[in-house]
Amino acid sequence: MRLLFLLEVLRKLMGQFKQQIQHACRRALQPVARGVRSLLTPSTPPIEFGWHQIEAGPAAGAHVMLPRNTPIAEAITAGDYDQKILQVVESLVGKDDVCFDIGGHYGCYTLSLAKLVVDGQVHTFEPVPAHAERIRAAAFKSELKHVQVHQVAMAGEIGEMTLQFAEAEGSDDSMAFLDAYGGVDTQAAHEHYRNFSRTTVQARTLDSLVDELPAVQFMKIDAEGAEAAILGAGLKLIANSMPRLLVELHGIYEAMACAEILCKLNYQAILLTDQKTTLPILWASRADVAAVNAVREVLGHEPVVMFDSLSEPDSFADSGPDV
Repeated sequence: MRLLFLLEVLRKLMGQFKQQIQHACRRALQPVARGVRSLLTPSTPPIEFGWHQIEAGPAAGAHVMLPRNTPIAEAITAGDYDQKILQVVESLVGKDDVCFDIGGHYGCYTLSLAKLVVDGQVHTFEPVPAHAERIRAAAFKSELKHVQVHQVAMAGEIGEMTLQFAEAEGSDDSMAFLDAYGGVDTQAAHEHYRNFSRTTVQARTLDSLVDELPAVQFMKIDAEGAEAAILGAGLKLIANSMPRLLVELHGIYEAMACAEILCKLNYQAILLTDQKTTLPILWASRADVAAVNAVREVLGHEPVVMFDSLSEPDSFADSGPDV
Protein backbone atom coordinates (compact mmCIF):
# COMPACT_ATOMS: atom_id res chain seq x y z
CA MET A 1 0.00 0.00 0.00
CA ARG A 2 2.79 2.36 0.95
CA LEU A 3 4.61 1.46 -2.24
CA LEU A 4 1.56 2.31 -4.34
CA PHE A 5 1.28 5.65 -2.54
CA LEU A 6 4.95 6.43 -3.21
CA LEU A 7 4.57 5.46 -6.85
CA GLU A 8 1.54 7.77 -7.20
CA VAL A 9 3.44 10.67 -5.62
CA LEU A 10 6.39 9.97 -7.90
CA ARG A 11 4.10 9.91 -10.94
CA LYS A 12 2.61 13.31 -10.04
CA LEU A 13 6.03 14.81 -9.41
CA MET A 14 7.26 13.52 -12.76
CA GLY A 15 4.20 15.04 -14.45
CA GLN A 16 4.84 18.41 -12.85
CA PHE A 17 8.53 18.20 -13.73
CA LYS A 18 7.64 17.37 -17.33
CA GLN A 19 5.34 20.43 -17.53
CA GLN A 20 8.05 22.67 -16.10
CA ILE A 21 10.59 21.34 -18.61
CA GLN A 22 8.15 21.88 -21.49
CA HIS A 23 7.42 25.45 -20.34
CA ALA A 24 11.14 26.22 -19.95
CA CYS A 25 11.86 24.81 -23.41
CA ARG A 26 9.10 26.89 -24.99
CA ARG A 27 10.45 30.05 -23.37
CA ALA A 28 14.01 29.22 -24.43
CA LEU A 29 12.98 28.48 -28.01
CA GLN A 30 10.79 31.56 -28.52
CA PRO A 31 13.72 33.81 -29.55
CA VAL A 32 14.94 31.08 -31.91
CA ALA A 33 11.47 30.78 -33.46
CA ARG A 34 11.27 34.56 -33.92
CA GLY A 35 14.71 34.52 -35.54
CA VAL A 36 13.76 31.71 -37.92
CA ARG A 37 10.50 33.48 -38.76
CA SER A 38 12.36 36.69 -39.55
CA LEU A 39 14.79 34.80 -41.81
CA LEU A 40 11.97 33.09 -43.69
CA THR A 41 9.87 36.26 -44.02
CA PRO A 42 10.76 38.34 -47.09
CA SER A 43 12.43 41.54 -46.03
CA THR A 44 10.58 44.79 -46.65
CA PRO A 45 12.35 47.99 -47.61
CA PRO A 46 12.75 50.47 -44.76
CA ILE A 47 10.02 53.05 -44.39
CA GLU A 48 11.17 56.62 -44.93
CA PHE A 49 9.21 59.57 -43.61
CA GLY A 50 9.04 62.85 -45.46
CA TRP A 51 7.08 66.07 -45.64
CA HIS A 52 3.80 66.14 -47.55
CA GLN A 53 1.35 69.02 -48.05
CA ILE A 54 -2.33 68.17 -47.76
CA GLU A 55 -4.16 69.20 -50.92
CA ALA A 56 -7.85 69.00 -49.98
CA GLY A 57 -10.23 68.69 -47.06
CA PRO A 58 -10.31 70.71 -43.83
CA ALA A 59 -6.52 70.35 -43.38
CA ALA A 60 -5.72 71.65 -46.88
CA GLY A 61 -2.44 73.53 -46.95
CA ALA A 62 -1.08 71.94 -43.78
CA HIS A 63 2.25 70.11 -43.79
CA VAL A 64 2.44 66.60 -42.37
CA MET A 65 5.21 64.04 -41.91
CA LEU A 66 4.15 60.74 -43.51
CA PRO A 67 5.74 57.46 -44.63
CA ARG A 68 6.72 57.91 -48.26
CA ASN A 69 5.08 55.89 -51.04
CA THR A 70 2.36 54.36 -48.88
CA PRO A 71 -1.42 54.22 -49.41
CA ILE A 72 -2.11 56.15 -46.19
CA ALA A 73 0.23 58.96 -47.26
CA GLU A 74 -1.53 59.19 -50.62
CA ALA A 75 -4.97 59.23 -48.96
CA ILE A 76 -4.07 61.90 -46.39
CA THR A 77 -2.31 64.09 -48.96
CA ALA A 78 -5.22 63.91 -51.39
CA GLY A 79 -7.75 64.65 -48.65
CA ASP A 80 -9.39 61.24 -49.09
CA TYR A 81 -8.59 59.86 -45.64
CA ASP A 82 -11.79 59.59 -43.54
CA GLN A 83 -13.27 62.04 -46.00
CA LYS A 84 -16.94 61.85 -45.01
CA ILE A 85 -16.19 61.76 -41.29
CA LEU A 86 -14.02 64.86 -41.57
CA GLN A 87 -16.82 66.56 -43.52
CA VAL A 88 -19.09 65.93 -40.53
CA VAL A 89 -16.43 67.30 -38.19
CA GLU A 90 -16.01 70.37 -40.39
CA SER A 91 -19.72 71.16 -40.15
CA LEU A 92 -19.84 70.78 -36.36
CA VAL A 93 -16.67 72.48 -35.11
CA GLY A 94 -16.68 76.25 -34.54
CA LYS A 95 -13.71 78.58 -34.95
CA ASP A 96 -13.54 79.28 -31.18
CA ASP A 97 -13.86 75.65 -30.04
CA VAL A 98 -11.47 73.71 -27.84
CA CYS A 99 -10.81 70.25 -29.26
CA PHE A 100 -9.10 67.11 -27.96
CA ASP A 101 -7.49 64.57 -30.30
CA ILE A 102 -6.88 61.40 -28.27
CA GLY A 103 -4.67 59.08 -30.28
CA GLY A 104 -2.99 61.49 -32.68
CA HIS A 105 -1.02 59.03 -34.86
CA TYR A 106 0.27 61.06 -37.85
CA GLY A 107 -1.79 64.13 -36.98
CA CYS A 108 -4.45 64.12 -39.70
CA TYR A 109 -7.25 64.96 -37.25
CA THR A 110 -5.07 67.33 -35.24
CA LEU A 111 -4.24 69.38 -38.34
CA SER A 112 -7.84 69.31 -39.59
CA LEU A 113 -9.16 70.53 -36.25
CA ALA A 114 -6.45 73.19 -36.00
CA LYS A 115 -7.40 74.58 -39.42
CA LEU A 116 -11.04 74.75 -38.32
CA VAL A 117 -10.63 76.27 -34.85
CA VAL A 118 -8.51 79.23 -35.85
CA ASP A 119 -9.37 81.11 -32.66
CA GLY A 120 -9.61 78.04 -30.43
CA GLN A 121 -7.26 75.35 -29.16
CA VAL A 122 -6.33 71.79 -30.12
CA HIS A 123 -4.86 69.45 -27.52
CA THR A 124 -3.46 66.21 -28.88
CA PHE A 125 -2.69 63.25 -26.64
CA GLU A 126 -0.25 60.75 -28.16
CA PRO A 127 1.91 58.34 -26.11
CA VAL A 128 4.21 57.07 -28.90
CA PRO A 129 7.24 59.42 -28.85
CA ALA A 130 7.89 59.35 -32.61
CA HIS A 131 4.25 60.19 -33.40
CA ALA A 132 4.11 62.98 -30.83
CA GLU A 133 7.29 64.55 -32.20
CA ARG A 134 6.05 64.39 -35.79
CA ILE A 135 2.76 66.07 -34.88
CA ARG A 136 4.63 68.85 -33.05
CA ALA A 137 6.85 69.36 -36.09
CA ALA A 138 3.83 69.38 -38.42
CA ALA A 139 1.99 71.98 -36.33
CA PHE A 140 5.13 74.16 -36.24
CA LYS A 141 5.77 73.89 -39.99
CA SER A 142 2.09 74.60 -40.68
CA GLU A 143 2.20 77.65 -38.37
CA LEU A 144 -0.61 76.28 -36.21
CA LYS A 145 0.47 77.77 -32.93
CA HIS A 146 -2.74 76.86 -31.10
CA VAL A 147 -1.87 73.13 -31.17
CA GLN A 148 -0.41 71.59 -28.02
CA VAL A 149 0.84 68.00 -28.08
CA HIS A 150 0.82 66.06 -24.81
CA GLN A 151 3.05 62.98 -24.92
CA VAL A 152 0.89 60.92 -22.57
CA ALA A 153 -1.58 58.07 -22.83
CA MET A 154 -5.17 58.79 -21.93
CA ALA A 155 -6.55 55.96 -19.83
CA GLY A 156 -8.79 54.94 -16.97
CA GLU A 157 -6.13 55.69 -14.38
CA ILE A 158 -3.23 58.00 -13.61
CA GLY A 159 0.37 56.79 -13.41
CA GLU A 160 2.79 54.58 -15.30
CA MET A 161 1.37 52.02 -17.72
CA THR A 162 2.82 49.59 -20.25
CA LEU A 163 2.36 50.49 -23.91
CA GLN A 164 2.84 48.03 -26.76
CA PHE A 165 3.76 49.65 -30.06
CA ALA A 166 5.28 48.95 -33.48
CA GLU A 167 8.91 49.95 -33.17
CA ALA A 168 10.18 48.14 -36.28
CA GLU A 169 10.06 50.04 -39.55
CA GLY A 170 7.39 48.79 -41.90
CA SER A 171 5.03 47.64 -39.13
CA ASP A 172 1.52 49.01 -38.68
CA ASP A 173 2.30 51.89 -36.33
CA SER A 174 -1.35 52.93 -35.90
CA MET A 175 -2.15 50.11 -33.47
CA ALA A 176 -0.26 50.98 -30.27
CA PHE A 177 -2.23 49.92 -27.21
CA LEU A 178 -2.05 49.85 -23.43
CA ASP A 179 -1.47 46.38 -21.95
CA ALA A 180 -4.17 46.94 -19.34
CA TYR A 181 -6.89 47.07 -22.01
CA GLY A 182 -5.65 44.32 -24.31
CA GLY A 183 -5.79 46.09 -27.66
CA VAL A 184 -8.10 45.04 -30.49
CA ASP A 185 -9.28 41.42 -30.41
CA THR A 186 -9.07 40.43 -34.07
CA GLN A 187 -6.85 37.92 -35.86
CA ALA A 188 -5.25 40.64 -37.98
CA ALA A 189 -4.47 42.72 -34.90
CA HIS A 190 -2.89 39.81 -33.06
CA GLU A 191 -0.68 39.11 -36.07
CA HIS A 192 0.67 42.66 -35.81
CA TYR A 193 1.02 42.48 -32.03
CA ARG A 194 3.48 39.55 -32.22
CA ASN A 195 6.27 41.92 -33.27
CA PHE A 196 5.40 44.83 -30.99
CA SER A 197 7.81 46.29 -28.44
CA ARG A 198 6.92 47.39 -24.90
CA THR A 199 7.67 50.63 -23.12
CA THR A 200 6.47 52.47 -20.04
CA VAL A 201 4.42 55.64 -20.53
CA GLN A 202 2.69 58.16 -18.32
CA ALA A 203 -1.10 57.95 -18.29
CA ARG A 204 -3.67 60.62 -17.50
CA THR A 205 -7.45 60.66 -17.16
CA LEU A 206 -9.85 63.16 -18.66
CA ASP A 207 -11.03 64.21 -15.21
CA SER A 208 -7.46 65.02 -14.21
CA LEU A 209 -7.49 67.73 -16.90
CA VAL A 210 -10.57 69.57 -15.60
CA ASP A 211 -8.57 72.25 -13.77
CA GLU A 212 -5.71 72.39 -16.31
CA LEU A 213 -7.45 72.88 -19.65
CA PRO A 214 -10.48 74.90 -20.78
CA ALA A 215 -13.86 73.28 -21.37
CA VAL A 216 -13.81 71.09 -24.46
CA GLN A 217 -16.44 71.26 -27.23
CA PHE A 218 -15.24 68.42 -29.49
CA MET A 219 -13.26 65.28 -28.75
CA LYS A 220 -12.00 62.51 -31.03
CA ILE A 221 -10.96 59.24 -29.37
CA ASP A 222 -9.17 56.38 -31.14
CA ALA A 223 -7.31 54.43 -28.47
CA GLU A 224 -7.26 50.80 -29.64
CA GLY A 225 -9.60 49.32 -27.05
CA ALA A 226 -9.16 51.87 -24.24
CA GLU A 227 -12.11 54.04 -25.28
CA ALA A 228 -14.53 52.93 -22.54
CA ALA A 229 -11.87 53.26 -19.85
CA ILE A 230 -11.07 56.79 -21.01
CA LEU A 231 -14.73 57.81 -20.98
CA GLY A 232 -15.35 56.16 -17.63
CA ALA A 233 -12.55 58.19 -16.06
CA GLY A 234 -13.84 61.42 -17.59
CA LEU A 235 -17.37 61.66 -16.23
CA LYS A 236 -16.86 65.06 -14.59
CA LEU A 237 -15.25 66.63 -17.64
CA ILE A 238 -17.88 65.24 -20.01
CA ALA A 239 -20.82 66.16 -17.78
CA ASN A 240 -19.48 69.70 -17.33
CA SER A 241 -19.17 70.59 -21.03
CA MET A 242 -21.11 67.85 -22.92
CA PRO A 243 -18.71 67.84 -25.87
CA ARG A 244 -19.47 66.12 -29.14
CA LEU A 245 -17.49 62.88 -29.14
CA LEU A 246 -16.15 61.10 -32.21
CA VAL A 247 -15.24 57.65 -30.91
CA GLU A 248 -13.64 54.88 -32.99
CA LEU A 249 -14.95 51.60 -31.58
CA HIS A 250 -13.34 48.19 -32.06
CA GLY A 251 -15.82 45.39 -31.40
CA ILE A 252 -19.19 44.90 -29.75
CA TYR A 253 -17.87 44.79 -26.17
CA GLU A 254 -16.26 48.22 -26.46
CA ALA A 255 -19.37 49.61 -28.14
CA MET A 256 -21.67 48.39 -25.36
CA ALA A 257 -19.30 49.59 -22.64
CA CYS A 258 -19.19 53.09 -24.13
CA ALA A 259 -22.96 53.11 -24.57
CA GLU A 260 -23.49 52.21 -20.92
CA ILE A 261 -21.38 55.20 -19.86
CA LEU A 262 -22.66 57.80 -22.30
CA CYS A 263 -26.36 56.97 -22.23
CA LYS A 264 -26.39 57.88 -18.54
CA LEU A 265 -25.06 61.29 -19.57
CA ASN A 266 -27.98 61.79 -21.99
CA TYR A 267 -25.99 61.07 -25.15
CA GLN A 268 -27.24 59.55 -28.39
CA ALA A 269 -25.13 57.59 -30.89
CA ILE A 270 -25.07 58.62 -34.56
CA LEU A 271 -23.49 56.02 -36.84
CA LEU A 272 -21.16 57.48 -39.47
CA THR A 273 -20.54 54.32 -41.50
CA ASP A 274 -21.91 50.83 -42.04
CA GLN A 275 -18.56 49.05 -41.87
CA LYS A 276 -18.40 46.19 -39.38
CA THR A 277 -14.83 45.95 -38.11
CA THR A 278 -14.20 49.41 -36.72
CA LEU A 279 -17.13 51.67 -36.08
CA PRO A 280 -16.77 55.46 -35.93
CA ILE A 281 -19.67 56.88 -33.93
CA LEU A 282 -20.55 60.49 -33.22
CA TRP A 283 -21.94 60.79 -29.70
CA ALA A 284 -23.90 63.97 -29.10
CA SER A 285 -26.45 65.23 -26.61
CA ARG A 286 -29.97 64.01 -27.30
CA ALA A 287 -30.92 67.68 -27.69
CA ASP A 288 -28.23 68.23 -30.35
CA VAL A 289 -30.36 68.39 -33.50
CA ALA A 290 -27.53 70.05 -35.44
CA ALA A 291 -25.34 66.97 -35.09
CA VAL A 292 -27.97 64.69 -36.61
CA ASN A 293 -28.63 67.18 -39.41
CA ALA A 294 -24.91 67.46 -40.20
CA VAL A 295 -24.52 63.70 -40.52
CA ARG A 296 -27.68 63.48 -42.68
CA GLU A 297 -26.36 66.14 -45.04
CA VAL A 298 -22.96 64.47 -45.46
CA LEU A 299 -24.26 60.90 -45.84
CA GLY A 300 -27.13 61.92 -48.10
CA HIS A 301 -29.65 59.84 -46.18
CA GLU A 302 -31.20 59.53 -42.74
CA PRO A 303 -28.49 58.37 -40.33
CA VAL A 304 -28.91 55.52 -37.89
CA VAL A 305 -29.42 57.08 -34.46
CA MET A 306 -29.35 54.89 -31.37
CA PHE A 307 -30.13 55.57 -27.70
CA ASP A 308 -32.05 58.70 -28.65
CA SER A 309 -34.98 58.07 -26.27
CA LEU A 310 -35.13 60.54 -23.42
CA SER A 311 -34.24 59.48 -19.89
CA GLU A 312 -33.15 61.25 -16.76
CA PRO A 313 -29.33 61.47 -16.79
CA ASP A 314 -27.33 60.63 -13.71
CA SER A 315 -25.58 63.53 -11.97
CA PHE A 316 -21.94 62.60 -12.46
CA ALA A 317 -20.72 66.11 -11.85
CA ASP A 318 -21.18 65.55 -8.12
CA SER A 319 -20.61 61.83 -7.84
CA GLY A 320 -17.70 61.21 -10.22
CA PRO A 321 -14.41 59.74 -9.03
CA ASP A 322 -11.90 62.02 -7.34
CA VAL A 323 -8.72 62.76 -9.20
